[in-house]
Amino acid sequence: MGQHQQNTRLITSQHEGAIEHQTIVDDSLLPSAEELSKLKEIDPTIISWVLQRTEREQEARINFNNERMRLAHRETNIAVISLWLAFILAISILFLSGLFIYLGREIAGTIFGSVGVFIVIQSFLKFGRKEKQ
Repeated sequence: MGQHQQNTRLITSQHEGAIEHQTIVDDSLLPSAEELSKLKEIDPTIISWVLQRTEREQEARINFNNERMRLAHRETNIAVISLWLAFILAISILFLSGLFIYLGREIAGTIFGSVGVFIVIQSFLKFGRKEKQ
């Protein structure tokens, strides 16, 4: 089926040395022609069976990749919605804080605005850390 080949060589110069490691992977789903001819000697219908299995495996890989992409897009959409909601919350907190100050409740408005902005900033920072992990 697939072939896996690794090459390692030492590269040296006058003052430095380095090791180069190369990995070659042939992820073919079909066996080689030699393997197919040997299998055909055992069973003449084996080639059609191998082709059917290869097609099914390829479809499964494509479906798996499509599902992963769908989930990635969904996570991105949820993240964008969360950021917009946090932004709206921050604007609302600042508006209410300003309203408190306008109505003569300077201490309450200042504390409400400061705590609210602090919480929103913390949520943005936690969100950024989660995204990087």
